[in-house]
Amino acid sequence: MERTIEQRIGWRIHKLREGKRMTLARLAEKTGLSKGLLSKIENGRVSSPVSTLSLIADSLKVKLSYLLDDDGDQPRAKYVLVRRWERTRLDRGTERFGFYYEMIAHQKPDKKMEPSVLNVENRRKAPVMFTHPGEELIFVLEGRMEFSYGAEKFQMEAGDSIYFEASVPHGGRNLDDTPLRVLMVICEQ
Repeated sequence: MERTIEQRIGWRIHKLREGKRMTLARLAEKTGLSKGLLSKIENGRVSSPVSTLSLIADSLKVKLSYLLDDDGDQPRAKYVLVRRWERTRLDRGTERFGFYYEMIAHQKPDKKMEPSVLNVENRRKAPVMFTHPGEELIFVLEGRMEFSYGAEKFQMEAGDSIYFEASVPHGGRNLDDTPLRVLMVICEQ
């Protein structure tokens, strides 16, 4: 039986944590996430935002791509072409926030960037806020959003972009009743 992407990511986190002789409690302390959530992630029962996975990867001293790549025993390619129908969708656990990710370069090993398309289906009164290591680029493909960066707020629409240090709390919310689609690229340092 083929494992889901959540199970593959969880297995990698679990094996890496055990290999470093780190307890779940210690990883929770380092990431600021609860032991319960980390256990669910390791068991593949929840799909986490890329920013949460980035926080875990940073705490385990690996690149985010180590958790997300699905290269198996394949030779290292200089490029990867991902067709629209080949995108990997991360949505289990994020549906309560009303969004999901489409991973658009998941087959490329050893990436320096983690690109995805974020799809936000509902309107929220307040954004879901994230912090993680590295830098991030957001480019609005469709719709309108309010983007919060620290204490600042920006209204953005299709064609607008923002590049920022991701260690500052940030997040966005859909301003319309129509779906919001955003190209998001996280770059680890």
